[in-house]
Amino acid sequence: MAITFFSLGVTLQVLLIDNGASSTRAFLASFVIFSATSQFAYLAVREGGGSDWAAIAAGWVVATRFGILAVSLAPKLPEGFWRRAAAAVNAFDPNVAVAVQQETPRQVEREFWRTTAGMFLGWFSGLAVGTLLGNVLGDTQRFGLDAIFPAALLAIIGNLLRQRDGCIAGIAGGIICLILLPFIPAGLPIILSVFGVAIALVAVRLPLQIQGDPS
Repeated sequence: MAITFFSLGVTLQVLLIDNGASSTRAFLASFVIFSATSQFAYLAVREGGGSDWAAIAAGWVVATRFGILAVSLAPKLPEGFWRRAAAAVNAFDPNVAVAVQQETPRQVEREFWRTTAGMFLGWFSGLAVGTLLGNVLGDTQRFGLDAIFPAALLAIIGNLLRQRDGCIAGIAGGIICLILLPFIPAGLPIILSVFGVAIALVAVRLPLQIQGDPS
């Protein structure tokens, strides 16, 4: 996880600097926001000719999932307002995905913070390297850094895809994304693919309701 977020930090800083941001501004933005996907969404809209406000809105839409992740994580943690509040503030895709697969509240909390520590270590060291060497590294795709994050996410959700509801959600989300890709702006198909979860919920619960219907 640390290696993954290190590569993200380097890649994002190079892109920000290449798009005209000063080294200081790029570092401060990434340090405060701590959401590579939101910043990538911002850059995608700006590169597509969108305004600053449209780009900010795209980043905000992408970031709204963190609230959903925090809600899904909270019941699985040990009781206590402050420990749950601290986890909610730091709820991101990878650490929540790893944590919710654990069996006991203590294991959930332990793996959440272990994964979070790896993310923080990689992210902030990657920001530093990307800021200092951004102009030297040039195109990060030459090093294959752009492929590391999706590969890591696939590994994280591997166990969930082996379950029926997770498999349905993954396949449905992928189909939604592929159908919408030619017709709507870049980034939106991925956001809308979240409706694959709703399809999975219906597909799993509907047969159970039919079986439980006494009629």
